[in-house]
Amino acid sequence: MLGLSIPYGMEGICLMGETSGYLVDPKSAATVLSVLTKLLGIEIDDTKLTERAGDMELALQKLLEQEKKSEEELSYIG
Repeated sequence: MLGLSIPYGMEGICLMGETSGYLVDPKSAATVLSVLTKLLGIEIDDTKLTERAGDMELALQKLLEQEKKSEEELSYIG
């Protein structure tokens, strides 16, 4: 979409937050949104986005715990 701004005579901007690149990252999106709303002087209810970020954090912790358990199980060869 950003690449189409010039041919249509529009200004465009791309705001990106840092992510792992492997999972959807609502925490990064919430951070970008927070900065944008401060710059524009507007308020946006980010409650659902913040909740989703918390859910994703819990899911990631569970995945990491499962990975650790799998590594521990595979470390013993008898």
